[in-house]
Amino acid sequence: MSVSRFRIVSLVPSLTDLCFAMNLGEFLVGRTDFCIAPAGRVEAVPSMGGPKSIDAARLTAARPSHVLISPEENGREALPLIAACGAEAVSVHPLTPADNHALFARFGELFDRREEAAMLSARLDAAAARAARCRAKTPELTALPLVWTDPWITVGSGTYVAAMLAAAGIRAVPPEEGLYPRIADLPRAAASVDWLLLTSEPYPFAEEHVAALRAELGRSTVALIPGEAVAWYGSHVIAGLDDLIAVKQRLLDNPGTPPQIQP
Repeated sequence: MSVSRFRIVSLVPSLTDLCFAMNLGEFLVGRTDFCIAPAGRVEAVPSMGGPKSIDAARLTAARPSHVLISPEENGREALPLIAACGAEAVSVHPLTPADNHALFARFGELFDRREEAAMLSARLDAAAARAARCRAKTPELTALPLVWTDPWITVGSGTYVAAMLAAAGIRAVPPEEGLYPRIADLPRAAASVDWLLLTSEPYPFAEEHVAALRAELGRSTVALIPGEAVAWYGSHVIAGLDDLIAVKQRLLDNPGTPPQIQP
């Protein structure tokens, strides 16, 4: 397919951001309401609705050649809509930071952006090396990441979120097995880890939630971390790894955690 015929609809915020990073922004003809990056550029792309509530009429009218989806973001509901408008469904589901190398290469081949893919892979290698140095020079921290409330939900060891945290030397310790276990007894689960970490997405945790949990649990080691740092794959993995290195340093600087090991 000639590049001039690309008409891309992205139903995943991470992949919308990746399209712009790979110089594919001009070929984006649709996104979701939650595709908010890169700010100042993505707003010009028409919205198709929410990730799981795509407007079929808008999608058809966009005449996409490719629709970018993720099993966790969109589920199976999007597939019949994509088939109905004759587009190719491009499903993406990275589980580790390193999986982004294959994602870059896939987009590079699919959309004739091999040079951009190689540049992103080189930047990811550099970010992964920085994270590896962080792991080597600082003690491992254990954490209970919270991604939702009512009920409380954390992440299992097989998730992308847990893998991103692990890259910086923060080990997620869920109280139960599964990808996204529910927490029946939060005080008990929190007592077994160094830190309780509240992610700013998918649930919009904020500092007020941190303050409330610190008071409720009687501990200072509760912190807010940027959800996009742990959950956004694609090009954002590079900034995400650096953000998590900074997060770990911030946690280590707290008097409630072990001192940092100096190089």
